[in-house]
Amino acid sequence: MTKKLANEVPLRVRKKMHTRQQIADAARILFAARGYDAVTVADIARLADVSEQTVYNFFASKEQLVIDEDVAFEARLVGMIRGRPAGARIAEAVRAGAHAFLIEAAARPKGQKGRGGLPYLVNVSPALRRAWLAAIERYANAIAEVLIEESRGRLPPLSAKALGFSVTAIFAAIIDEIGQATRQNVNTGALVEKLRTQIDDAVDRMAHGLNSAGT
Repeated sequence: MTKKLANEVPLRVRKKMHTRQQIADAARILFAARGYDAVTVADIARLADVSEQTVYNFFASKEQLVIDEDVAFEARLVGMIRGRPAGARIAEAVRAGAHAFLIEAAARPKGQKGRGGLPYLVNVSPALRRAWLAAIERYANAIAEVLIEESRGRLPPLSAKALGFSVTAIFAAIIDEIGQATRQNVNTGALVEKLRTQIDDAVDRMAHGLNSAGT
């Protein structure tokens, strides 16, 4: 946030944003040091110097401290299709969105710091993995809805859902691969090149179905 924009935000809102970030940072530090399952909300509250209730005021559950990008990520996937440039085909919008996401995911912290983030944690915590899979299903359903809208109702719901899961699977696979690389302390340079090629292959294979929804 630039200084000018920060000054335009009311003080009360800025304080809330600061507290939320303080809690999220405390959670990442503890998750990286001790693992997700060993950390309690009370531990996070103590490190963030807030009450447990304050933590819950900002995050509905412990899982949300990791899957914090849930709403924004769903909006990103939907916006990738709905907000594509005029005349752009849906498959190309998905390709561009996946490549951009890959670059961002690869730039996440590595090493010990990376062990406090979503890619690593959903690969090591069964409880968090279940929450992540539920989130993936929501993303797929959201994409299915926008594909039906784009087709003006011509795309059958089952086909839309299948395509929704296929698109979401690309992004979920990127998260999983980056998490595995963090877990194994593998350099992500070669991984990014491999995933870039696989993204193109996956999009090419589903292009006909995606583009038919936008015609």
